[in-house]
Amino acid sequence: MQYEKELFSLYQAKTGCAPVRAERLGGGYYADVYRIHTETGVCPDVVKVYKTKGMMAQECASLAVLRAHALFPMPQVLWTQTAEENYPFDVMAMEYLAGANGGGVRYFSKRKREQLAEQVVDNLLAWHDTVNPLGFGALSAKDFSPSWQTYYFERAQRILKMAEEMHQNGQLPNDILQTMHTAVAQFDTVFSQPIRQASLIHGDYNMWNVLVDKKSCTVTAVIDPCNCMWADSEMDLYQLNNANGKHLGLLETYAKKRPLSENFNAKCAFYELFTEIEHYYHSGHPIDKMRVQKQANALKKYL
Repeated sequence: MQYEKELFSLYQAKTGCAPVRAERLGGGYYADVYRIHTETGVCPDVVKVYKTKGMMAQECASLAVLRAHALFPMPQVLWTQTAEENYPFDVMAMEYLAGANGGGVRYFSKRKREQLAEQVVDNLLAWHDTVNPLGFGALSAKDFSPSWQTYYFERAQRILKMAEEMHQNGQLPNDILQTMHTAVAQFDTVFSQPIRQASLIHGDYNMWNVLVDKKSCTVTAVIDPCNCMWADSEMDLYQLNNANGKHLGLLETYAKKRPLSENFNAKCAFYELFTEIEHYYHSGHPIDKMRVQKQANALKKYL
């Protein structure tokens, strides 16, 4: 692990425990997560090492708001360390929450799939029923927009500029960029239906970020918010088809409990492509061109 010496030094300074090994639990675009082993055993926490500046503060704020309205545990933040000369990364320590990564859970029993899907969706609905009366925007916003269309159109335009920059650098194929230009030009059509509530969204709610007790078929915890904000609740929903979400029927379960908008499929395709491009831009992660092309083709069908 890069910077292992610095991380171990930081961990010992913060906790008084001397690390001997860091066990990688997972990671993504913005951070890697480790469980620390010491001479006396495994410590009851995990450390998240951020690759991208600013993401730690966002996640701390997101966890605090989401935890207050969640039906299942979410990690408590124990301590943080911002990047400085001796520590060239942001670090957040959180309580360890047990459970298997839900993205790898498979059930042949229809009853078990439905049981797990009900839990996952009911938790999401608890967030979506949490509404900001001041309007749409980032959790940290000083002023909120009364219109989702106004707020998100400006964001979509910023993401389009990111895509143009990535295209100029040879990272993004021209066909995908042109699809994004067409989508922004047709924004008013795609987002023609009113969005009346500024709902709390997780922003990355898929089964990879749900922990599960496989034996009892129950959710034990939810982790890793990203892009948490006051938004159109349907911005959360394309993630329900990721990982093993289709196997569990998450989107279908959600739709039975909360009818989808008339233009849901077009919005869903728009959100997925634009959010993916935004992630690649901010993280610097190499673009999966086949994945993004598939997302662009899905959006093209509605333009």
